Amino acid sequence: MNPPRPRRSRPRLRERLALGLPSPILVPLIGASLGCAACATPDVGSVRSEVEAVTRRWERSLEQGDPARVVSEVFTEDAIRLPAGEPVVRGREAISAALEGSAALTEARFQIEELEVDGDLAFARGTYAVRTPDGQRLAGKFLEVWKRTDAGWRIHRVMWD
Repeated sequence: MNPPRPRRSRPRLRERLALGLPSPILVPLIGASLGCAACATPDVGSVRSEVEAVTRRWERSLEQGDPARVVSEVFTEDAIRLPAGEPVVRGREAISAALEGSAALTEARFQIEELEVDGDLAFARGTYAVRTPDGQRLAGKFLEVWKRTDAGWRIHRVMWD
């Protein structure tokens, strides 16, 4: 007759808990109960919907001639704008100041052609077309990095030509 084997599962579990490590039994249960929100990449469709809604808000503010008013609803606190041929604009306050007194555009359209999501960041590539009050049409392309914040998705970095 063989001698009984020592029970290894309980000491291992106690050792894991003493070290502050989660139980291998509890990890799947915790992940399932949280919906794995902390470890899953958000659904691209839902991110696109929110990014598009913020983009439409930005377009309206440009057409109303008051983009500085909605900067906090569009950009992260530490956002960076990289305007073509101009100095870098760092931070929400500086962005708002740079936009103060903007003339209302008669048209502002930003079309997101590609959106990739990776955790709390999203990368948007697209085109824009705006029309100035004197009828001049400006068009080009942009690249944006969006960041998920407590307030929702906001532009974190943006550059355009």
